Amino acid sequence: MEEQILIDKETLKAIAVDTRLNILKLLSKKKYTLSDISEILGFGNSTVKEHLDILSKAGLIKKEDTERKWKYYSLTFKGKMLIEPREIKVLFAFITTLIAAIGIAFVFAKNFLVKEAQTFAAEAPRALVPNLMEAAKDVNGEIVQAVEETVITGTQISSYNLSIIMFVVLLVLIALSAFFFGMLLKKPQLIITKGGNKK
Repeated sequence: MEEQILIDKETLKAIAVDTRLNILKLLSKKKYTLSDISEILGFGNSTVKEHLDILSKAGLIKKEDTERKWKYYSLTFKGKMLIEPREIKVLFAFITTLIAAIGIAFVFAKNFLVKEAQTFAAEAPRALVPNLMEAAKDVNGEIVQAVEETVITGTQISSYNLSIIMFVVLLVLIALSAFFFGMLLKKPQLIITKGGNKK
């Protein structure tokens, strides 16, 4: 189900003119000054200023005051949702996937370290087997066999560790593929200037 964006009267008035839509598309790429927007679109500063004031009143853009004398314009969250609603959803999906992958990686890394510690503890008696065998030569053969079975059973390494590593790698690949898929969905914006040129 697609998320719906509610458009109020001011927003509708702001996006009713193609020039304002072009300004929104332009600002979706990066921040621009009034003179930059005027130059790119081929309009006078006063005309662009009127359009920027209407967009600002509708809450679609904001003017950022910097320490320098230039005033930069950028999109607000409302403006971004109007121009690029899909991109925000893809970014949210990517971030949640990445957080989940990192969490699962930590859980499996903990299990992996615990298994390695258990394997190390189980292999420690293996070094004692030759000494035990020497001492047990004089004792009944059943004890020797029981000691060998205990040591061999304790030192068996399962493929569990390898499957954990493969699972974590798979999650990372899924997260990366989701990110690149999101980049493929992003369409380049088409801006038409006053002279009819496409940028």
